[in-house]
Amino acid sequence: MAMLESIHLKNFKSFADAEVKLAPLTVLVGANGSGKSNLLDALRLVQRLELGWTLTEALQGRREAGREVAPALRGGSMGLARSANALVELTLRWIAEPDLMTHGMRIEVRGEPVFRWERVALDGPVLRGSSRIAVDSVPVKGLFPYNAQPSISTDEQSLTFLVPNEANQSVYRQALSRFSELYAGPATQVLTLGHSLFLEVIPARMRGYSPQQDIELGTEGENISSVLWSHCERHPDTQQEWVDWLAELCGPEIVGLDFSRTELGDVMLVLVEKDGTRTPARSLSDGTLRFLGTLVALRTVQEGSLVILEEPETGLHPQRIHLLVEFLESVVRERGLQVILTTHSPQVLQALSAESLKNTVLCARSPDQDGTVLRRLGDLPHFEEVSQRSNIEHLFTTGWLERAL
Repeated sequence: MAMLESIHLKNFKSFADAEVKLAPLTVLVGANGSGKSNLLDALRLVQRLELGWTLTEALQGRREAGREVAPALRGGSMGLARSANALVELTLRWIAEPDLMTHGMRIEVRGEPVFRWERVALDGPVLRGSSRIAVDSVPVKGLFPYNAQPSISTDEQSLTFLVPNEANQSVYRQALSRFSELYAGPATQVLTLGHSLFLEVIPARMRGYSPQQDIELGTEGENISSVLWSHCERHPDTQQEWVDWLAELCGPEIVGLDFSRTELGDVMLVLVEKDGTRTPARSLSDGTLRFLGTLVALRTVQEGSLVILEEPETGLHPQRIHLLVEFLESVVRERGLQVILTTHSPQVLQALSAESLKNTVLCARSPDQDGTVLRRLGDLPHFEEVSQRSNIEHLFTTGWLERAL
């Protein structure tokens, strides 16, 4: 399984110097303004760079034919650095056993943002002490649009790609391509942030008809009806799973899914209740649509993907939040996904397994430390001992977690 193992941030927004270890399911908790969304912004920035956007586009937004197709990162270029005239550093560490891959960058923002350097390093067992990778013979001249040529080097531990000059374009995709030519290990096929899903389910985008041919769920939950219709057509044996989850969530007893179709080939999801009542998507509650959108996204996204969710419990009854957590933990195991989510709900924490609770990350501001502090709950002093005597909701709502820093 390929996984983003950690992210290290220096001078990025609210972070002075912080590193966080990530798990297959990582929950981020903390007060408003503590830095949870800033951490997700770092991931969104790197995702855009890996998709081939320039640094300026990644920060300021992207326009095509005079139309905005992607908004600016919160704060844009001027909101990137925590302190003026300081360099921003981001380092992501991927693991695709038995390989490790590190992607680091240093960014300067003075007018036009530029990379001061970018480094991609691969560490695999085949590389260590191997003479089969003749890096010196690889031509790199003219491969990248920079003033100075990137360098590829090996030592007994790793294969490294380094660009030490000013530029506005990431070299990550080119580095992976070149590494693939040199070494056919797991890390060179790793699913990077370029393939991750930032899901922000918006119920209003899910209530209309959708064309039958649109069988990919949008990042805001759009096309939910056609995606479900297609999935049920191709895998009729899985329809009962959707019904079972919705039956647990909803007050009325849901016994089936149906679809209303127009002569133009558009479809709309309809929930069927035990007494025969039929409720179309346009009449479903926000909470039901958010829950369903999350289920469908994680069931249909490519296996091994990274999925980022912000407060997915929004709109759910407190007594039903455990259903969402149960689903997240099961789908991560079954489909090899990695999920990172933020929450303000103590019910989410209460429903987590012991392992997921220990891997939960507290984002906090401490008067004794600069910037946002990141700590796994399992690493807090006496956490396991105290959590056995007092439930996590009490620790969460009374501020014990922050005090434990």
